[in-house]
Amino acid sequence: MLVKNPGNDPAQRPVPARSDITQESLVERVLESPASVLQVRPLYQPIVDLGADSVVGAEALARWPHAPGVDPSLVIERSRALGRVSEVDRACRNAALDTVTSLGYLDDGMTIFVNVEPDALIDRPPDSGNIFDTSTSGLRVVLELTERALLGNPAQLLNVVADARHRGLGIALDDVGRNADSLTLLSLIAPDVVKLDGTLIAGSPNHEQLHIIMAVSAYAEATGAVILAEGIETEAHLQRAVDLGATLGQGWLLGRPAELPPTRWPPVPAGRRVHLSGNPLHIPAKPSDLLDADPPRTATRPVLVRYSHYFEEQALASGEPLTILANFQQAVHFTGADQQRYGELAASNSLVAVVAVDMPTEPAPGVRGTAIPNDHPLAREWTVIVLGRHFFAALIAFDPGPEDGTDREYTYAITHDRLTVVAAARALLQHLG
Repeated sequence: MLVKNPGNDPAQRPVPARSDITQESLVERVLESPASVLQVRPLYQPIVDLGADSVVGAEALARWPHAPGVDPSLVIERSRALGRVSEVDRACRNAALDTVTSLGYLDDGMTIFVNVEPDALIDRPPDSGNIFDTSTSGLRVVLELTERALLGNPAQLLNVVADARHRGLGIALDDVGRNADSLTLLSLIAPDVVKLDGTLIAGSPNHEQLHIIMAVSAYAEATGAVILAEGIETEAHLQRAVDLGATLGQGWLLGRPAELPPTRWPPVPAGRRVHLSGNPLHIPAKPSDLLDADPPRTATRPVLVRYSHYFEEQALASGEPLTILANFQQAVHFTGADQQRYGELAASNSLVAVVAVDMPTEPAPGVRGTAIPNDHPLAREWTVIVLGRHFFAALIAFDPGPEDGTDREYTYAITHDRLTVVAAARALLQHLG
């Protein structure tokens, strides 16, 4: 979808509505009928290569001329409440991409950034088409995602990202820096482009912002991802963006949202195009698929429990935002002491989740629970995963069965390898609704 929370970048904001017209009335005007929704007209804010001072792409933003000043994010919020988010998303997407293709921006190397809500892509009528259909035409498209999308429905978002990768589209994580929790999501969705929130270049970074900047730099160095700074309004902002490692920029200083120029921007040379990795998103069916020790290591459940407690204690002592995921096979293994520990973890981390047979939806305050059937492959696994900005750790164990009792031995591995830990986390996340 081509709408977003305007945030701190005034270039993203629609023209303010008249004081006598409320946002509520403007939203209702947009959603009055399907025909009213279709009156959307896209604007495009240039994305600039800071090294060459040239336009390499644009972000599509939705506007409704018959509702001037309406906040697009409120349109989406209301449309979701009415069960019409797919309709609005489709109208915005089609308007933006149709305009781009009609003006001939297909083979000139330009990249179009499109804000999406994963539920709008998953929940659509059979005849509605697919946001990715235009990828076969040669148009370079990057889907912009937010941390809210992952935290809201991790399995859904991973499916969208995997499908996008399969079809050759790029992925961007938006608003990085607005919330420190977003940093733990970088490795999970593996964005090609990390979009720094404008607050990071507004002035000298504070201690927390320095942590964010270092984490983004480490991710970009490890993966080859591109850093894009939003909210560049002054020369000082531009210099800070460059100092932070941004190679792409967006903001009023570089260009305000406007209709695409009919004369077109100059073609982007191959060496200056926005880098899209094209790598598929690795999502194993289950964490134990990653076990490859030869000979395999074995341990009884009590030993695994001690390892699990160690990981959990490390997470509690960490000063950085974390994602903590665990699979306890059966809910009965998630004891009162476990519930207390995981509740404490959830109090200071945005995503703490556990999986098991008969697991309640909230087994401890703030902890997300997912129940699996007895015959589910995960019912034979014991897993504890901790991901942070720089810390990656996983205990992955497989129960060969069918013996019962605490003395039976599991095949297991402990790993701090970033790629392995991230893949194991995705394997569990795909089961979280």
